[in-house]
Amino acid sequence: MINTDYPVESLNILLNEDCLSDRFHSLISIREDLITGLKRLGCVTKSDVSRLSDDELAGILHDGSAVKLFRRFLTVYDPKSQKFREIVKLVSDPAEQKAFEELYHLPGVRFTRAHLYYHSGYKTLQDFSKTTVEEVLSKTTMTISEKNLSCIVPLPKEVRTHIAVARAFSR
Repeated sequence: MINTDYPVESLNILLNEDCLSDRFHSLISIREDLITGLKRLGCVTKSDVSRLSDDELAGILHDGSAVKLFRRFLTVYDPKSQKFREIVKLVSDPAEQKAFEELYHLPGVRFTRAHLYYHSGYKTLQDFSKTTVEEVLSKTTMTISEKNLSCIVPLPKEVRTHIAVARAFSR
């Protein structure tokens, strides 16, 4: 099972302009102060942060609207359990099922993307955490061509996000 209760330090990876949607960009500039403040309050993991009161978070963020935004950010990379149900229906090989269960923890990844990643050599989040955007784009392009798959190469921002989340969850 993948531990999605990432360490507070992983906010350095996840609060990154290269892989974050625009609505969360205001959190990037306060990332360091946020991490320092969360540690000062004894937070080690995401679940510790989730237990803080709005007042405690406001003391770090200095803005009530930032508290709501940050709370929303904390759940952005939580995988939706319903998407895992399709794996058993679509994948019969146990090793491939296990890999898909792990790859489905990446945001937006469903069968087609997991299939492409799996056949491109990315079978675990650890595999993703050790790669580069360029390598993923190269390997997936080659896999699509060699296997004549009817899918598209992921966008660089999508890959950057997948790598960031894999690194955060692999710590």
